[in-house]
Amino acid sequence: MPDPALAKPRHSWSFLAAAPAREVFAVMEQMLGTLPFRYEVTGDDSARIIEVERCSFLFGHWRKLETVGEDGSRRSKGRVRPRWVTVRAEETRRGTEVSMEASRGRGAVPRALQLVLLLTRGNLDRCTVYRERRIPDGPTTLVASWAGTAYPIYLEPSWDAPRGEAVLTASPLVAIGNDGPFVKVRLPSGVEGYIERDQLVPAPAVASRAAQPRTAVHG
Repeated sequence: MPDPALAKPRHSWSFLAAAPAREVFAVMEQMLGTLPFRYEVTGDDSARIIEVERCSFLFGHWRKLETVGEDGSRRSKGRVRPRWVTVRAEETRRGTEVSMEASRGRGAVPRALQLVLLLTRGNLDRCTVYRERRIPDGPTTLVASWAGTAYPIYLEPSWDAPRGEAVLTASPLVAIGNDGPFVKVRLPSGVEGYIERDQLVPAPAVASRAAQPRTAVHG
């Protein structure tokens, strides 16, 4: 049930973010939790910002929208309903599922949109480390750090899955699909399994200047 002392809800968003939940809340606090709003943790996977001050256009000064009791409890002051933005973030195999809601009134929705814009373009922006990095189907190989070291493939796209045949950096592998943080590969023996996506780089059949930028995009 909505809190009758707060402004009514106005807009909501649901989307998938590349950043982990802890960074979603860290960015939320830094970007949105500044005066005239306050950042509050409301649960293990949720937080909100709530308006604590408002500028009076009639008198041109800031006034507090809440009172603090002797026990530290906070209550809305007067008839003004504070504006707010809530965020819930849950990490899943596909990424971080983010649900946001903002109240009516100036200040809440614009702040919420700043966070929506940042998080939704994060995995598409090649300037961020949280860009969506997919290995294209075709020849691929282990990153150089595995040189001379055997890597047992996963039999399922899960870190808890059993491991199977081991491959080396020089082993010719073929990527045949992405599954969350894993890439399904086919080994020279015909066996299929999974390797962590950040442990692979594309391996073009012919080394050329044209192949370099295509490889760098996924590297």
